[in-house]
Amino acid sequence: MNNRFKAMPQSGFSLIELMISVGISGFLLLVIMVMFNSTSRSRMLQTALSGLNESGRFAISIMGRDLRMAGYRNSDWFAGAVDDAILAVNGAPEDGGDSITIQYEAAKDCNYVDTVGGIATNAYALNMDDFTLECNGQPIVSGIEQMQIYFGEDTDGDGVANRMMAPNDVALNMDQVVSLRLHLLVRSGNDREALTEQTYFYDDQTFEADDNRLRRQYSMTVAIRNPI
Repeated sequence: MNNRFKAMPQSGFSLIELMISVGISGFLLLVIMVMFNSTSRSRMLQTALSGLNESGRFAISIMGRDLRMAGYRNSDWFAGAVDDAILAVNGAPEDGGDSITIQYEAAKDCNYVDTVGGIATNAYALNMDDFTLECNGQPIVSGIEQMQIYFGEDTDGDGVANRMMAPNDVALNMDQVVSLRLHLLVRSGNDREALTEQTYFYDDQTFEADDNRLRRQYSMTVAIRNPI
C-alpha cells in the first residue's frame, strides 16, 4: 500500500510582522520603564517628606518641652526666678541663625547628665558642618538648616503678646515677655529629591534654593509659664 503524504507549505513571520512585533514590544518596555521611574520618584519623594516631618516635629517637640519649663523651680521655688531662664543670641544665616539657652530646676539636662546645683542648662544651637541641631554640644536632630527666635512682648499688660521681637532688638523688654516663637528650617538629606531648584518659605520670606533639596518650615509659639 502506498501512503502518500501531502507536503504542508512552510510559513513564518514576514519581515513587516517582525518589525511590528519589535515595535510593540519596545513601546511596552518604554511604558513599563516610565511607570517604574515615576513610581520610584514618587516613593523617594514621599520618603524625603516623611524624613522632613520626622525631623521637624521631633525638634519642635524637644525644644517646646524645654521652653515650657524655662524658669521652673520645684523644691526651692520661694528663692525666686531662675537667673537667666532664657538667653537667646541673634545669629547670621550662614551660622545657622539664632541660638538659645534654657535653664530650669531639674536633676538631668538635655543629655541626661547630672545637673550642677539642681539647675539644668540646655543650650541649643546649630552645627553648620553637618546641619545638626545640638543641645550642649551633642547632636539631637539632623537636617536643620536655620533657627529663628522671637520674643512675644506684652506691652499693655493684658497677658497677650502685642509684638514679636528679635533677640538683638534694643527695644526688647524681657520683663514683658509672655511667649516665644520658634522657626526651624528643615532640609532633606540629599540633593536629588527635587527635579528642579525649589522655592521655599521661611520666616515670612520666600527664598530660591540653589540646590535640589526639599525644605520646609516648622514653627511653634510657646507661652512662658514661669518668671524669666
